[in-house]
Amino acid sequence: MSGRDGAGDDDIVSEPGDGEGVDDWDETVAAWGREVDEWEGEGSEDRGVDPSVDRDPDLNPDDADRVPKVVSAGHINWDVTIHVDRLPEPDGETRIDRLEQSGGGSAANVAVGLVDLGGQSVVYGSVGGDESGALALRELASAGVDPGQVLVDAAEPTSVKYVIVDGGGELLMLANDGANESFSAAGLDRDTLAAADHLHLTGQQPETAAALATAAAEAGATRSFDPGRRVADREFDAALHASDVLFVNDREADALAAATDVDPWEPEDRVVAIKLGDEGATVRTPHGSVSHPGFDVDPVDTTGAGDAFAAGFLAAALREPEITGDGFSHDPRDYQVPILVGNACGAVATESVTARTDLSWDRVRDRMGESPETDLLIEVRG
Repeated sequence: MSGRDGAGDDDIVSEPGDGEGVDDWDETVAAWGREVDEWEGEGSEDRGVDPSVDRDPDLNPDDADRVPKVVSAGHINWDVTIHVDRLPEPDGETRIDRLEQSGGGSAANVAVGLVDLGGQSVVYGSVGGDESGALALRELASAGVDPGQVLVDAAEPTSVKYVIVDGGGELLMLANDGANESFSAAGLDRDTLAAADHLHLTGQQPETAAALATAAAEAGATRSFDPGRRVADREFDAALHASDVLFVNDREADALAAATDVDPWEPEDRVVAIKLGDEGATVRTPHGSVSHPGFDVDPVDTTGAGDAFAAGFLAAALREPEITGDGFSHDPRDYQVPILVGNACGAVATESVTARTDLSWDRVRDRMGESPETDLLIEVRG
């Protein structure tokens, strides 16, 4: 766990163990539960922690009866992924080892990932009236995503993103905006939004994000927001405050804390999932946090790993009424499975050449392996 956890004298940090001598998840949870019981004691209800929370999480969320329907709004791109052994120096040259073209864009990536994990997805955004836009929409439809709400802006080209990946899996991106943000909140059919359980926002015009989040709240849908790299450069305050869950990486979290009144590391009224790259992730809530170091992986391409994390996290959380039945729970213990699934999906994504990969539950469980929960670090704050 990061040194920024802020644990104080009134906190207890419980670590379920390193796996040695642990036969199963029940024994691990029982040991952890006893430590939490000691802390809770009398007056636990006043501390904002529910002592009746289920401490035996279901590691098979795909078996749940609830199938979430999500509207994912934001960028829809056509990606050109170029693999090289190393990035060239200025005025230098390097050989292209592999070139792939595929659909991309954060909103589209999350929508496809949710379908892979058994959910229903509608994607909302905009493409140009060109071949790249047609290819992007055709690929979304083939993946099982409903692209019927997407605006086609004939006056603009589709946003094409060139992703250059070196031999270590690190990347740089070149992109044009094109038609990426031609859509507005007014263009989304209100019946589509009313039928959704959740709205997931990614990078877009701040006023569009704010209006969509407000409309979703009025329709009774929960909201999440992954603002992306430009989080500190755009006036996203309204959308940030209207969201139940934020997805950021550690650099974006620092930038957000410095530029706004939202501190992702110590949130006051929302859940924040902070992606830490090869160090896994941490989920921060007003009542504490849960962290996991991630899974060992030899990355091929990190493009889309953050979107895969968001898809996995939401796919697991939205299937559990106790987590999202009345907004998103602020009890960190409820996010043990979502953070594990999110990290597993992120790891799977780094093993693929493009921003899209198969996030089937079988692949997720294979990546998680035996007893991944023994690495969870849970902090409960009063």
